[in-house]
Formats: sequence, C-alpha cells, structure tokens
Amino acid sequence: MLTTLLFMPIIIDASGGIWSYENIKQWRRGNRYCAGNLQSPIDLRFNISTFDSRLKQIYLEERHPPEKVELINSGHTVQLNLKNHFVLKNIAPGSEDFKVEQIHFHWGHANNDNNGSEHLLEGQAYPLEMHMVTYSSWYSNIRDAMTNTRGLAVVGVFFELSEEPNPFLQPIVDALAHIRSEHQQTPVRKEFNLKALIGEDRMARYYRYDGSLTTPPCYESVIWSVLLDPVQLSFQQLHAFRYLHDAKAHLITNTYRPVQKIGTRKLFRSFHSQNIHEDKIIRISMKENHGQSLTYNMKSIAIFICLLTITQ
Repeated sequence: MLTTLLFMPIIIDASGGIWSYENIKQWRRGNRYCAGNLQSPIDLRFNISTFDSRLKQIYLEERHPPEKVELINSGHTVQLNLKNHFVLKNIAPGSEDFKVEQIHFHWGHANNDNNGSEHLLEGQAYPLEMHMVTYSSWYSNIRDAMTNTRGLAVVGVFFELSEEPNPFLQPIVDALAHIRSEHQQTPVRKEFNLKALIGEDRMARYYRYDGSLTTPPCYESVIWSVLLDPVQLSFQQLHAFRYLHDAKAHLITNTYRPVQKIGTRKLFRSFHSQNIHEDKIIRISMKENHGQSLTYNMKSIAIFICLLTITQ
C-alpha cells in the first residue's frame, strides 16, 4: 500500500530499508512494525466475527469534481490520485471525515485467476482487490496521518470475474495501455465515476478491524473496512493489469502480501447472518474457467430441462 502513497517504485522507509514482493519474509528487517500484532491483510471469517450495530453504511461525498485525474504506474501497482475530490463519511459514530487520497489495485499473475486479492473471504482469494486510501481530516496530509493510531481508513473492494465487462471500470482499463512502463502516467477519462464503480448499496455490508499498511513500513494505523459483496470485471479487464512492467521491465505480478494472524484482535461486521453463507456457496459453485460464472437462473433452467428429458 505504501508504494502508492509515496509514488516510488522501490520504497525507502525511515530506517533506510528497501522491499519488494519477491522478499516479503525480509520486510521485518529494519521495519519493526511488519512483525507487529496488528498486521494486514487477514482472512475474513464469519464465524469469528461479531455483528456491531454501530457500524452504519459508509459513503463518499464529492467535494470538488475531478477535472483531471492521473493514473500512474508506480512499479509495484497502479494508482489513481484523487486528492481533494472526495471525503469518506460515517466511518464510526460521530467520527471525523476521512479525505480520499487515492485508489490502487492488487492482482496475481496470468497463470492463476483465483489469487490476487490481499484479504481472503472465508479462505478464498479473489483475482483483484482495490484499496481506497483515506486519511483523517484531523491531519494536514497523509504522511502525518499514517504514523498515528487510526489515522488512516482504507476500504477494500473485491473483484470477481464475470462474462461481461464492467463499464465503470473501463476508463481505468483503457488508461492502462498508456502506462505499461514504470513512472508512466496518463489522464483517465472524465467518465470515470468512483461512486458508481463501488456502488452505494455495497458500502453497507463490510467487515471492520484495526490493521496496518500492507507494505513496509507496515504502520499499524489503519481502520479497515472490507466490503462483503464483490464488484465484477471481465477476464479481458483483469488481463489488462497483467501487461504492466516494473523498473526491471518485468511484468508486475503477485502484488499481494500473504494473510497475517488476527491474534487477539476483534473482527466486526455491519451485517447480520442472513443469507451470507448461502451467497458464498452460490458464488463458489458458479465458478468455471477463468472464474467466469453461470447465473443461478441458468443452472435452474438446466436442471429443469434435464427433468423434462427424463419424463419424456
């Protein structure tokens, strides 16, 4: 995550260390927080979570319509800068607003369409995860906020494969072709709508826990809200992320940290138990090649046709 915050392909933290996704086990050397007890990501499991009635629907409020937003290849990920355009509201009862700084993405590699997300849901990864990074309005900038307890709030959004492309994601996908190399940047079409991409209703059901940045220096300053319901994207849209290159002209792949132990932390959820496991079972059973799925209605029709054949 800090990759995108500092706009640098190789991050040099306060202790002078460097990191990459190829040496994750070495992160804790020189970055003491990476060995802490409040690390992210985690495996989000219903049976260890607690419903919290105080968690209400979070939402975005537009402050200044973005005239021009730039998509950047940082060498580790792609980042869309949104500073001063939105605030995130209702993180907690009576809490301050959180200013949206940017969004960025995590994905896997071309030989595996199942992995790519940082968080897991009931032990399952998704092929893509988007992070919307915000910081408390109590601080003048994100650098000051990230070193303070609960100074950051990040919304995690899962993406699952679908047969149809997602039109709300397409402006970003189109821009990816212009930033294949590290440090390249390009404007994103004005049609891009962050609120429409995430979906207002989707922000009512989420898991909540206290965690960290998912890259060094792994500051444990993040209020995490990971949305339960995934957004859709097509295989072609996912594949566009896999053409990006890092500083060594290598393809950027596996940009995710393995899940960390939840330890003594509490995992909360904003939703009741109704239908959650049924939804999960249906989603898993519908996955086919490249993670594409048949609809539940199509499966029902197939069963009905078989029954008709038997009775004839």
